[in-house]
Amino acid sequence: MQSVEEFRKNFDKVYYNVVLRLIAPLEEERKLAFLKCVLAAICAFVVGIVTLYLIVNSSVIFKGWDSDAVELILTPPGLLFLFLCYLPFGISKSFENKIKEKIMPIFLKGLGSFNWSENGVLTDSFINDTRLFADYNRRFDDESFKGTYKDVDIYICETELGKKTGSGKNSSYTVRFKGVLVGLFPKKRFSGTTLIKKRGLVNFTPSGLEEVNLEDVEFEKRFNVYSTDQIEARYVLTTAFMERFKNIGFAFKSSKIEASLQSSGILIAVSVSRDLFKVAKVYKPICDYQQFKNMIEEFASVLELIDELKLNQNIGL
Repeated sequence: MQSVEEFRKNFDKVYYNVVLRLIAPLEEERKLAFLKCVLAAICAFVVGIVTLYLIVNSSVIFKGWDSDAVELILTPPGLLFLFLCYLPFGISKSFENKIKEKIMPIFLKGLGSFNWSENGVLTDSFINDTRLFADYNRRFDDESFKGTYKDVDIYICETELGKKTGSGKNSSYTVRFKGVLVGLFPKKRFSGTTLIKKRGLVNFTPSGLEEVNLEDVEFEKRFNVYSTDQIEARYVLTTAFMERFKNIGFAFKSSKIEASLQSSGILIAVSVSRDLFKVAKVYKPICDYQQFKNMIEEFASVLELIDELKLNQNIGL
């Protein structure tokens, strides 16, 4: 693959010649899964109404009853309500995973760029070295992809990072990050460390780094840039790069995107709360083109950034 445009054209070819043939027979299964989701939602609504009625009127309905006995009676419908609320998500996720396991390896192989993995493809040591996140001790990976474009190794991982403290009733959990991590490992190496952080109400300059002032006013309104090498940072953060960087946020529909550029590689952190790379939504026709197109545009935005940074060239500053 020589260009992003070729990547997009190849997607259409693979979709119409390979993917459609594989997924079209599964439309009836999708409809059945969707029907189950609807029925579960209806049942959850009915059980919820009945449970709420019993709770609100418990003093009348169970007049003279022992409080422990009332709690014992109301617990099963409450648990049933929670189960029925979760059931549509479980059915939907199960169907989605089944389709992905069937077509994703073939689909990505056809594109000749990425491989799909159910395991995380970025190491904790690399993530920690980027200095983008506070310390974490919990990590939950979902979708992962790895590939190569113009001699640049690409690792994409949908993940959640969190910090758990205490134990038992005194335990607490704080989400440090939830979204997509994009690791780029090019031949071109950076001599310094440059961080692109979303601008907040209070901003602190990381230790050992200096704030970089840029000419792009709009970019500076949204981001703070810090670096150990002012010259390198300005060389890298061209107007075109900043536009490509913002485009990744648009492609992933995210309002928060940050990055770290250093000698060991580049990490781009795209914060999103929704599930990404969904190509088998149970409430949409199985052959819905736009689902696949959205996913490909997410990949394409990363490839465009590689082109802009000329990461396949080991050039000096």
